[in-house]
Amino acid sequence: MTTINATKGEFVTLINGLFQVQELKGKKFGLAVSRNITILKEDLKHLEDLGKPSEEFMQLATKVNQISQEDPENSQKVIDDLEKENEVLVKDRKEQLAKVTELMKDKMKIKLNTISEDILPEEITAQQINNIEKIIK
Repeated sequence: MTTINATKGEFVTLINGLFQVQELKGKKFGLAVSRNITILKEDLKHLEDLGKPSEEFMQLATKVNQISQEDPENSQKVIDDLEKENEVLVKDRKEQLAKVTELMKDKMKIKLNTISEDILPEEITAQQINNIEKIIK
C-alpha cells in the first residue's frame, strides 16, 4: 500500500476511473481495483452525504425533467417559473453544491493499493490509464 496525498477532487476522479475499469479481466488487477474502490468509498462518503440533494429538491428536479421531456421547445418559461416559485430551495441547493465544490479542493491522504504495470489488462485504454495513473507503479 502507498499513501497518496491529493485533493478530494482528485480522489473522486480516481474512484470514477476505478469504476470504469472494474469490468476488465485479471485476478490481481481486479482485487486491487476492488479494494481501492472500497477504501475510497469509505474515505469519500462524507462528500457523497454532503452533496445529496434534499427530497424536496429531488421532487422539483423530477418535475423539471418531466416538463423538459414533454415539451422541450417551450419548457424554459415553465421551468423558470417553477424555479422562481421554489427560489429558496434552488438557492439552498446551489449553496450546498458550492460547499461541496470548495471541499473538493481540500487535500487528504489515503492509503491505497498500488497496481503494477505488469498486471494491467492488455485491453486497458490510455484514457482508462490516465484516470487511475495515481496508483500505477
